[in-house]
Amino acid sequence: MAAWIVRLRWLIAPLWIALAIAGAVFLPSIFATGSGALGNLLPTSSPAIEAEREALQRFGLPFVSRALAVARPEEQLRRQQVSGIADFVAAVNEGSISPHLRAVPLVDYKALLEQRERRPTLLTFLYLNPILSTVEQEEVAREFVTGLGKAGGVGEVELTGPVPAGWSQEEIGESRLHWLELATVAIVIAMLALYFRAPAIPLLGLATVGVAYSVAVHLLGWLGEFTEVTMPSEVGPVLIALLFGVLTDYAVFFIAGWRRRLAEGEEPLRAVELVTEELLPVVLTAALMIAGSIAMLLLSGVRFLTAFVPGLAVSVLVGAAVAVTFIPAALALIGPRLLWPTGPGEARDRREEARRPRARVVALAARRPVAVLVPCVVVLGAFAFAAEKTALGEPVVRGLPESSSARQGYELASGAFGPGIVGPTMVMVKGNEIARKRGRLAGLERVLAAQPGVADVLGPADSPLRDRYGVVLSPRGYAARFMVLLDADPTSAEAIRILSGLEERLPRMLRAVGLEDAEVLIGGDTAIAAELTERTEAALVRVLPAVIVVLFGLLWWLLRSKAAAALLVAANLLTVAAALGATVLLFQFILDYGELAFFVPIAATILLLALGSDYNVFFVSRIWEEARHVDLQTAIRVAGSRAGRAVTLAGMILVLSFAAVALVPILAFRQLAFAMCVGLLLDTLVSRTLLIPAIVSLLGPRSAGSR
Repeated sequence: MAAWIVRLRWLIAPLWIALAIAGAVFLPSIFATGSGALGNLLPTSSPAIEAEREALQRFGLPFVSRALAVARPEEQLRRQQVSGIADFVAAVNEGSISPHLRAVPLVDYKALLEQRERRPTLLTFLYLNPILSTVEQEEVAREFVTGLGKAGGVGEVELTGPVPAGWSQEEIGESRLHWLELATVAIVIAMLALYFRAPAIPLLGLATVGVAYSVAVHLLGWLGEFTEVTMPSEVGPVLIALLFGVLTDYAVFFIAGWRRRLAEGEEPLRAVELVTEELLPVVLTAALMIAGSIAMLLLSGVRFLTAFVPGLAVSVLVGAAVAVTFIPAALALIGPRLLWPTGPGEARDRREEARRPRARVVALAARRPVAVLVPCVVVLGAFAFAAEKTALGEPVVRGLPESSSARQGYELASGAFGPGIVGPTMVMVKGNEIARKRGRLAGLERVLAAQPGVADVLGPADSPLRDRYGVVLSPRGYAARFMVLLDADPTSAEAIRILSGLEERLPRMLRAVGLEDAEVLIGGDTAIAAELTERTEAALVRVLPAVIVVLFGLLWWLLRSKAAAALLVAANLLTVAAALGATVLLFQFILDYGELAFFVPIAATILLLALGSDYNVFFVSRIWEEARHVDLQTAIRVAGSRAGRAVTLAGMILVLSFAAVALVPILAFRQLAFAMCVGLLLDTLVSRTLLIPAIVSLLGPRSAGSR
């Protein structure tokens, strides 16, 4: 096949460029789609979502709002301002802005709702009809905010809550994608120029990445128009970092191998054929490792996680196809002119390569494998132990930059009423004619309010309309509901812990007030976040073994050694666990965020396992290529010098590509960027410099299988 790629070089390279241009001109981009609201991350069968759906059917109106308008006037409100606000809200509820919007201002008739400061904080719950599109909901909500500010003369009004926070996340992500693209382009140019010292090579690297990137994102956009496949906005930065990093790395391997063969005296076209024959199975296996590992997210059962699969898997496969065809074709077309002004350099003898500084470090690991492995395992294991302390949440509002409207509104509302006001929990109690049991319901309300972590409760005991139903008592009298305000950010790990304890104690509470026969349903954002994190933790238990099997199988197939495959996967698992432990230590304890975003551990684990195995394939394959000519110890040292430099460069490019993801000023992206950078650094500087040489040396010829 390598010979055919060289022969068809005049067709292959222009064809890929034409496909990239045609995609950009005629096909949509996958980045046109988004993830939507928090509740959309779970299937419709979710107990938390079913609870809200049933409550809406029984009561005729929602009880939990996911969008709030918050304002803090500079001084106490005058009577004229209060009147203007009341008239505006009344007009809104009559359909002046949209028939799909209702507004409920905070009524201060309970100690819970009394202002904590002399300056008032105005808070209005917005109920947006879910039949509206995301864009329509945002337009209606912003029109309300503008009108409220003018009607009350209260200045700037902030929109907060999970739904506006989702809008802000998507807006910030889209606005920073171009900066992320520019940053990764700069990384590609700088790293390739520094390593090869030839100006044409960065251009070839950019062309490779550009072709694959354009074809992949527009192919996905086209597929999205004919299928129900969508891509959450969170995938965009990850896709850019992954595709730019991996494609640049493949370019490094091809160009470095080609240059070495030219230095050894091979003809240019023959050198292209040889390097393509060597790397074709390795690149395809590596790409299958990444795509196959990502595809295992389909087993997660979490809609948000499965939405990662099409974008990332298809992009990696497209990238591999470009790498094994476009790069060799371009090398064959351009020839040695690509290496101007440095040229291919002089060929180095294997013994000379074995004396280079990096080779000496690798040689130490090969000579004394046990002495190297033990301290490495101990240090990495110490960091890995911290991963057991992982707490998951969904910091959808607190994860936004402080300058965003949703974050500022959250701070205002939390300071005045407590953080739970931004996402109240709904507790619905069902039973035969339960609405008539006002005394028992009031008792339950008092018991709920006395629970640890509960700021206060609004329910039947507070209803000013004793003979009317629909808000806290269902019209038919078969259900009652309570608004429970937790003393924590509603989607945080702390709120999830509080709600978990509350659910555990609810049966005892019901018995204590004489409602032991009642059925309880719980809804709200804390319930959704709790279910989301629980499903994600369960997903990792299902997905991780499947990924390990995929990686082990592909490594075994390529290396022909079960022992080598098993130990490489084990080493990879250790570095991944250490990276997650370091992330937990930084974000949960040092920076005191309290939790990681729910998708960060599983996304980082899958990507790091796949990418680590990817580069292990290149390194170990190079060791056994050298072992055909020299003894194993020398082969390890030579590969550590020759392949080690290219693999280290590739690893650092990938580290910097994921570091650029931190340009998106959202907490979840920065957590993922940190986890990926630490994991890739450990993989590059520890695993392939010390662990892998030591493992190969310990196994000896057994690690080569049937080679």
